Amino acid sequence: MKKLILASTIAMMCLGTNAFAEDDGYGNDIPAARQEGTVDDGYGNKLPADEPEYKTYEEARGASKGVSSNSGAAYGGAATTAASGNPSELTYPSPVLNFGIHFGFGFGFLAGYPTNDLFTEYMGKKEDWDSYSFDIGLAVKYRINELVTFAPEVNIGIGLSLREIGSGYDWIYKEYKVNENRAFINLNVPLVVRVTPIQHLFVEAGGRLNFNFGTGHSIDYTDKDGNSLMVYDSEKGEYVKYSEELDEWKVKTFIPSLVAGIGGTFRTNNHDIEIGVRFNYDLVGLEKDDKVDFYDGETGKFLTDDNGNKLVVTNSTKWMSLQFYVNYFFL
Repeated sequence: MKKLILASTIAMMCLGTNAFAEDDGYGNDIPAARQEGTVDDGYGNKLPADEPEYKTYEEARGASKGVSSNSGAAYGGAATTAASGNPSELTYPSPVLNFGIHFGFGFGFLAGYPTNDLFTEYMGKKEDWDSYSFDIGLAVKYRINELVTFAPEVNIGIGLSLREIGSGYDWIYKEYKVNENRAFINLNVPLVVRVTPIQHLFVEAGGRLNFNFGTGHSIDYTDKDGNSLMVYDSEKGEYVKYSEELDEWKVKTFIPSLVAGIGGTFRTNNHDIEIGVRFNYDLVGLEKDDKVDFYDGETGKFLTDDNGNKLVVTNSTKWMSLQFYVNYFFL
């Protein structure tokens, strides 16, 4: 009886030891199997002795099949494998719809400017004018697919042209310059389509709608270094810039433009930042009244041509700009 009990006890101990042995699910003891390099990860893959017993499904499938995850579809497109070929290094396209802010600044150019001698004597030559553009607003981009994106904006813009029309000397101000300034304010809406031929680089083209709603026309006085001269305004009780407003400068309310550009996209902290350059070309002239006549104050008459007809010059000057911009997207 004692021998029976002893044998039973020994058998139970052996069974208990096997019951708590570390098994990989296929009848292999993991410690021994790892030494032999035959331990199984549960997906039919044999793991080397220096790797953990368990891997994620994506890692296991990628290690044995070389297949990358398609979880990027949640972002509107398939995931792509990094250049290293490691499926665990996956990059995803930006979200389908992004909202952000736009800031642009650049240089303006005048096309179709009159060359008539009387006109240039009164208004200056094209090369006399220095022009600049600025705008700020809301930027949106909708990714149609991994290659094509629609990127509209809504901006408040300013166009500024200025020229030096004279100079002089004053015993108080010493040397001074006289400058003419013309400015317009608009709501501009670029509607561009972008194509991304390679990662992070895009080209864009489209149109822009410009709604002009304000202008300014003035003369100001500066010292030889360009600093504004100041005079004392007795009504305001303070010093103000030495300047004077001229007649109202009238421009067309609506002007369509063509837009073309190139830029790059960088993603940092889950936010897209775009840096680019655009060329804007107006399709129609800026002046509301593009017919200019010339009045002679001494004779009290309008100037006439050789046939006795009132001399009229057509001013169809168009505004162009080369603009650098930065877009920062919140999403």
